[in-house]
Amino acid sequence: MVASINHTEFFEKSRKFFESGDILNNLENYQKAMEHIDRTQIQKKTEYIQFLESILKHCRDNTLPEEEALVLRALGRTYSLFKQHAESMKYHYLSLKIQKKLGKKLETAEGLVFLAEDLEVSGNFDKIIEIFKEAEEIFQDLGKSENVKEIKKEILRIQEFSREMVEDEYMLQKFNVDKY
Repeated sequence: MVASINHTEFFEKSRKFFESGDILNNLENYQKAMEHIDRTQIQKKTEYIQFLESILKHCRDNTLPEEEALVLRALGRTYSLFKQHAESMKYHYLSLKIQKKLGKKLETAEGLVFLAEDLEVSGNFDKIIEIFKEAEEIFQDLGKSENVKEIKKEILRIQEFSREMVEDEYMLQKFNVDKY
């Protein structure tokens, strides 16, 4: 018999860790909850956002910049999950600003990857590639070859997709398809 992993179990654990003041375990369990959520049945979007905002307030009130950056990233990932990419990018930028200031290289690289993923909906492929390359450089400096390999794949995918978009646009214009 296989046990079903329910996102609400992780979410409740996350709440308990927050109540006990353990922010890092709180965020770890929150992340697990988001990884196991059934994206087709999201009814409690506001509850998740409000929960993270209360953690963010706690971090700011208690001057916990490392935790604040992680909460901002969690907010970014949560908004991304709900397909609210503009909000997601806002929180990713805020998180990255703190991570860079703190000198947290791994967290910065991871945050850059999340940001690039959210930017993909914008179609700004040059910016996406630029951000991926920045993350790749950091991962390379940290000796994280697996991450470097994954980013290289993503860059190639984005470049190929961009090339196809340009070709499609050319064909549409050449044959005046958009005029009908």
